[in-house]
Amino acid sequence: MNIIDYPRWPSLARESILNVPMDLRSIKLNINGRIIDYSEEIDSVVITGMGGSGVVGDIVNDLCWFWDCRVPIIVSKNMRLPRRLSKPLVIAISYSGNTAETIMSANEALTKGYPVVGITTGGKLSTLLGNRGVPVILVPKASAPRYGLPALLYPTLVILERFSVASVTSELESGISGIERALGHVDDATELANQLLNSVPVVWVTESRRGVGIRFKNDLNENAKYYSVVSVVPEGAHNDIAAVITKQGGLRHMVIMGPNDYEGLYEEVLIDVISSFRAKPIIIKLEGKTPLEAEMYGITYLGIVTLALAGLLGVEPVSTEPIDRLKSLLSERRIFQV
Repeated sequence: MNIIDYPRWPSLARESILNVPMDLRSIKLNINGRIIDYSEEIDSVVITGMGGSGVVGDIVNDLCWFWDCRVPIIVSKNMRLPRRLSKPLVIAISYSGNTAETIMSANEALTKGYPVVGITTGGKLSTLLGNRGVPVILVPKASAPRYGLPALLYPTLVILERFSVASVTSELESGISGIERALGHVDDATELANQLLNSVPVVWVTESRRGVGIRFKNDLNENAKYYSVVSVVPEGAHNDIAAVITKQGGLRHMVIMGPNDYEGLYEEVLIDVISSFRAKPIIIKLEGKTPLEAEMYGITYLGIVTLALAGLLGVEPVSTEPIDRLKSLLSERRIFQV
């Protein structure tokens, strides 16, 4: 099985953080008459991005359930920023640098005088920000945005440290250890992929591991071209679980469980209820001594599962033709002004 760029993930993580400027907090810009001072206190962090770039925000949100994050993390997957922001730091992530929604959000942030940091491999975002003196972190390229995840995530974590949002430095290497452990479980991943054949995966995940579940769904969609459903508990236990009793054929329930998740006992009850309706789920246990290690283990391992499934289905995993066609039509019809 070809696991594409996953063996590069440890080096992508380490290499990408070297490009984060040491002087981020000393930057002061004048953009259209507005002074943007990166040394000022912030009261929130907006992480804006789409697809393989946007999932970085979901992962950071997970980690803040375990870390003592000083300000709220707001995930924005849109062409506009959320309203009623006060003093946000905006982290604009676009692997290609040409994601229209992210470029529009970054431009809006600068218009409003918010400090922005870009993370990209280049493209229009790099040009837009760089020409105005806005810090841009250039990261190594991979076969596609989703295969470059550590190069997008790790600079984001360092930025949070620089802005005193969370203390993360001590966990960075543990996250890489989680990646390396998952890379040793390729045979297990292939076995799990076999169990998913001819089914619709229903992925049950807690709020504190939502990012792992979303990333798994996205990888099933993009790598294996496979439809799946994510149900986040406890909310999903108040609605989605009702469909278990219908005994609909083709559903394959999976429960993602992390070490020290505060919702762990809740998930155990959920598993008992699902099993009582003869829909016994597959249990995916995240491994790791730190929150970041468990998160990276789960994302890497489940990503490899989707590549194994793509192989079993005879599907080419890298290309995403419908997404490319959508972007092309949006551009032709001038939906975005960037």
